[in-house]
Amino acid sequence: MAQIREWHKQVNDERFVITTKRDLLDLDFIQNAFARDDMYWAKPLSHQDITLMLDSSQTLGVYQISPAVSAAASASEPSSPRTPSPTLEQEPQETYRQIGMARFITDHVTTAYLTDVFMDPDHRHLGLGIWLIACCKEIMESMTAFRRAYLMASPGAGAEFYAKTLGFWDVHEEHEKCIAMTRRGFKF
Repeated sequence: MAQIREWHKQVNDERFVITTKRDLLDLDFIQNAFARDDMYWAKPLSHQDITLMLDSSQTLGVYQISPAVSAAASASEPSSPRTPSPTLEQEPQETYRQIGMARFITDHVTTAYLTDVFMDPDHRHLGLGIWLIACCKEIMESMTAFRRAYLMASPGAGAEFYAKTLGFWDVHEEHEKCIAMTRRGFKF
């Protein structure tokens, strides 16, 4: 299994993290993303199928970090932050809300297929999608015997974006050496 990786970024006053930690993935977020028209290639899956899919993939989740919230001050205490009581068993935890993702089907050494790239519409135009793709590029470049990466992109802006950010090209440019072949599933 690949090592866990994390990247942090602040945009204005908001903090974000991209991580490969599988246990942070929000299945409801992913199912809702799969149900969206802009993820036309995906459909929601059974809990068993989505779990198997994610367990068999390298995932990058994008999360908005909410700060830890201390216990509310009493009326006799100031409302400003206070030093935790020594009797407090556990410090308040930051919360992570998933807002995006990308998924690799990969052997972690030679080959990677990038799919299911998605950013919540409320968080688009903050540069988070470009950051996510930069993290994907870093993962591909860290593969020790990297041969090839693949993806399916929409013609036009989608293809141009991946060409510019990841150096991908249309496989037709290699028509004398290889062709891309596919078979659609029968459930759609």
